[in-house]
Amino acid sequence: MGQNEIKTQFEMHETDEHMREAHKDAYRVRSKKEAAQMKSLTVALASALMVLLAALWFLFVAS
Repeated sequence: MGQNEIKTQFEMHETDEHMREAHKDAYRVRSKKEAAQMKSLTVALASALMVLLAALWFLFVAS
């Protein structure tokens, strides 16, 4: 087996491991606590974005 073949096999093995881990993370079940935290974070980010847009509108359009 040549050096390039061995290197390619190691790379494929690492890629397979990364894909398995990504698959596990993608289908991980979230607890109710995690879901509630994500919802509150989403609401907080949406509120901050609305405040920022309102401030920009006030600065550039209303003045």
